[in-house]
Amino acid sequence: MSKQVLFINGSLRKESFNQTIIDYVQEKLVEKGYQTKQISFKDVPFFSQDIEFPAPAIVEEYRGDFEASQAVWIVSPEYNGSLPGSLKNGLDWMSRSLDITSYAPPAYIDGKLIAFSSAAGHSGGANVLRALIELATKMRMNPLEKTVGLHIGAGFQTGVLTLTDEDKSELDKQVELLVEALEK
Repeated sequence: MSKQVLFINGSLRKESFNQTIIDYVQEKLVEKGYQTKQISFKDVPFFSQDIEFPAPAIVEEYRGDFEASQAVWIVSPEYNGSLPGSLKNGLDWMSRSLDITSYAPPAYIDGKLIAFSSAAGHSGGANVLRALIELATKMRMNPLEKTVGLHIGAGFQTGVLTLTDEDKSELDKQVELLVEALEK
């Protein structure tokens, strides 16, 4: 398996604050010899058992991306104290069994390492990070213990998230922990 980390931005916004985090973390992982790939659940249809077998082509493509990656890293805003609907929908698709006669999670997510970060308002993403850990645990994935939640602060006025030295330090620690876990 290649040394690849799959990224998902929970925000669909073109100028997403969370993309700033993804760009920074991807650069750090590339420096450590990892490949990165990013997908978006924007075009994934709403989950329905009526269209589950066979799954839509985009779902099959993303399942392949999950399988090809050693870890997944989700960076998401917080909407009403939880995760965005498009992110939940995409993760629901990823968690579904590939066998119509089974409820077991697919092998490509069972035990897979997953990391979470967030750029959000006053909460710093604390609520979405908790919700994502709970969801990943139910999906039988392996959440990285350290999460990073950043406050957008002045970014709401400027439209740009500027990472502080402290923000970068926290993200660097998270990258180190992910790499350590992958290289055990």
